[in-house]
Amino acid sequence: MLRKGFLKQFFYPLVLVLWLFCTAANLKAVPGAEPMALIGANVGWNNNLSVDGIAYDLYIPPNYRDRASAHPRLRRTLLVLPGWNYPRTSWVENSPLVEYANKYGYALILPEMLKTLYESSYYPETELKWHSVPGGKFIKEQFIPGMQTKHHLLIPGDNNFLLGLSTGGRGVALIALENPDLFVAGASLSGDFSQENTPSDRLMTLVYGSFADFPSRWQGQDNPQARVAEWKMPLYLAHGTDDDIVPESQSCLFYQALKNQLDNQVLIEYHPISGAGHNYQFWGGQLPAVFEFFEKLTKL
Repeated sequence: MLRKGFLKQFFYPLVLVLWLFCTAANLKAVPGAEPMALIGANVGWNNNLSVDGIAYDLYIPPNYRDRASAHPRLRRTLLVLPGWNYPRTSWVENSPLVEYANKYGYALILPEMLKTLYESSYYPETELKWHSVPGGKFIKEQFIPGMQTKHHLLIPGDNNFLLGLSTGGRGVALIALENPDLFVAGASLSGDFSQENTPSDRLMTLVYGSFADFPSRWQGQDNPQARVAEWKMPLYLAHGTDDDIVPESQSCLFYQALKNQLDNQVLIEYHPISGAGHNYQFWGGQLPAVFEFFEKLTKL
């Protein structure tokens, strides 16, 4: 009788407490299961942070709505990708990006990507290596998990967005493909998506080897247009018709391939801008439309 009473009084409650603890721990391990407040950053600029030696800046606007608030899905986070060999500060220094981040309450994440094509792999023929880890693999396996653990940002279920220009526009497409369901929408300006249409491209050759010798590398995992059957994310595309760096046909062909594949099941917009070139006058001028596109897709 004493033993049975002891079990009821002490052992069973202990088991219950342990069960509740383990259940709570498992809930926390699931991204988005519980509200998680922003950590490791203050309102305003948080500069010269790093993930595995790659620098990034983080901007938190004064009106940022944290996930721990009464309406957690209201918070917005934008991963911002620069052009080829542009510093991470170029968007901020040459466009009104911060103005729109403040207006709509978007946190900005600006990684220092510089000379990457957002490649998934290096090869024996690769002469241009952005980092010890290929750029696309770094974003997927190190940077995004780093943002999740260091700041509780880019959590699945949040309003996560992508913005990129030129090579960063290509990055938008590849990051969306490699991280399905993480991003609510993206915007790609002056991007390139089907490198087989420019088989003499010097940068592609330096990473993948020549198109003549290695066509499968050019038309495989790192070719956004070849992967339109996998596409899920709403996308805003824009390209200047007078772009002399990346042909406007790159965005036009990608848009047509997406529309043919998706049959209007996913919102895809394309805006060829007559007379626009490959510059911040064009890219900055697209921001009002980009943020309007994002806002109509925000989950409330």
